[in-house]
Amino acid sequence: SDAGFYGIQILKRDAEPWQTVEGIEFRSVTIEAFKGKQGPCVERNQAVIYRGPFKEVLDDDGHRMERGGRYAVCDKTYNLYRKAPYQNFFELIDPLTEVPLAEAKPFDCSRTAKRHPKETKGQDYKATTDANNCCDGGSCC
Repeated sequence: SDAGFYGIQILKRDAEPWQTVEGIEFRSVTIEAFKGKQGPCVERNQAVIYRGPFKEVLDDDGHRMERGGRYAVCDKTYNLYRKAPYQNFFELIDPLTEVPLAEAKPFDCSRTAKRHPKETKGQDYKATTDANNCCDGGSCC
């Protein structure tokens, strides 16, 4: 990841070495990596939830996230998580009110922090909805 790659995966590792030199085995390995995570870290009030399957995950930039937690991420990380190879592992949460890129402030990517829902919905967000009542004598209950 020091070379600017992200999402590095070992796709294939041969079980048998193709050559052995002085007791050191050389094996063929196929690796997939993605480029394009350069740029500033800016705050746009976005959040992500790691879906699993592991209890927690640590990405190449040091973001440690527990399954089911709602985490603050910078715009760059948010957009990386919407693409391969991450898109199936994260739920992406846009803010209720979009922060234009031109107005976005710097984001401290050196720490991983939970994001309260009020940060994405707004401090005064108090919407209430009625639950769907399917128990009206039908067969759904």
